[in-house]
Amino acid sequence: MRKIPFFVAFFILLMPLQAYCLREVPVAVPGMDKETLKQVTQSAAVDFYNRGVEALKLGSLDDAISSFSKALELDPQDHLAYNNRGVAYKRKGLYDEAIADYNRALEIKPGYDSALFNRGTARYNKGDVDGAMSDLIEAQKKRRNDSIVATTLGMVYRDKGELDKAAKELRRGITLNKKNLRAYQALADVSEKQRDFEEAIRNYAKVMDLVDKGTDTSDLSKKIQDLRRLRAQDLHMQGLENCRDEKLNKAIDLWTAALKIDPNMVPALRDRGLTRHKTGNYKKAVEDFSAALEIAPANAELYRVRADSYYRLKEPEKALQDYDKALELNPRDAIGYNNRGLVYHEKGEIDKAIADYSRAIAIDASNPTFVENRALILLSRGKTKEALEDYQKALEVTTDEKLKSRILDKVSAIREQSGAATSADRPAGDLPSPETNSAAR
Repeated sequence: MRKIPFFVAFFILLMPLQAYCLREVPVAVPGMDKETLKQVTQSAAVDFYNRGVEALKLGSLDDAISSFSKALELDPQDHLAYNNRGVAYKRKGLYDEAIADYNRALEIKPGYDSALFNRGTARYNKGDVDGAMSDLIEAQKKRRNDSIVATTLGMVYRDKGELDKAAKELRRGITLNKKNLRAYQALADVSEKQRDFEEAIRNYAKVMDLVDKGTDTSDLSKKIQDLRRLRAQDLHMQGLENCRDEKLNKAIDLWTAALKIDPNMVPALRDRGLTRHKTGNYKKAVEDFSAALEIAPANAELYRVRADSYYRLKEPEKALQDYDKALELNPRDAIGYNNRGLVYHEKGEIDKAIADYSRAIAIDASNPTFVENRALILLSRGKTKEALEDYQKALEVTTDEKLKSRILDKVSAIREQSGAATSADRPAGDLPSPETNSAAR
């Protein structure tokens, strides 16, 4: 009677089910000669082995263990029986007993690949990652084209934190079996840990394609949505890095990609708008800020930066309207007061301009631009003494050597000339630019 080959849980069992119900185990009888006794014993061992295989197939683990144990009593050198009893023990969660059986199988047949693989998985389930890795590497030498071995080894590498090796083995597992659900799921997890969110999304999507119809995939759908948001955030951060390196067009492209994934991503809209403003594309900047305000209508900063772009587009009324809204939402915005002061200055509403510059200085006296702007407008009103006092304050708070040099030149020119208010009066086009926040924050 031939044994049914059974190595790991994934292999197909070949013995007909009805044979299990009808077959009787041969027994020895008194007076039987040695050769006949040997044949009967061998036949009985094979029969118990096959019963164990069939019980294992049916999930009757205790019956499987009992049958394999009887087979081993009759044939203690049966490495297959030790291996398969180990499988039954492992399925019951009895990993120490399983490992002991795999050890015995390997003593009888050194290098036996099924026992190596099974012992590796038992060690893995026990948390012995190093032992599992050692066994699985040895098993893979004999099973180079086994998708299951590659997948399990990849999962062990993942748990060891060796993510590049894990990804390599898991991709190998997928190459060997395009429907390897476990490999796709583990590779998605590895890709997420490597912050390769695009690949993680692709692999989770593949998992959704492979699971049985009717399976609840709501958790997977949520996972993919979360990863898409993470991908968008990652693109946003890459954009900031490029912006800091003055690679502005690249930064804009990255934010555009982020917004294709998440059109409601306010930080990406804001920073793309700020960078477009910086490159002189004020109209597009307004579009970005307006889109962001539709999502976050109570964001004071967005009103202020859109006002800055309106100012550059020579639309002072729209700029004033936005500055007013920004300052209503955030009355402590010193930059907002300064920039609204510039609009009033250009419109010739000098008292309002001075009032706004003064509010900006009261909130942030450390910003030399605010003080310099007020000094300039005081000069235009002939208030030379007050202007010189402001220039002196600006010198005290600035650390910018170029700005210091410029202010000193102005102060020197004012003191040397008579009628300083007239000579220092400048047209609106010479006003400093509005203060604005950098996109790289």
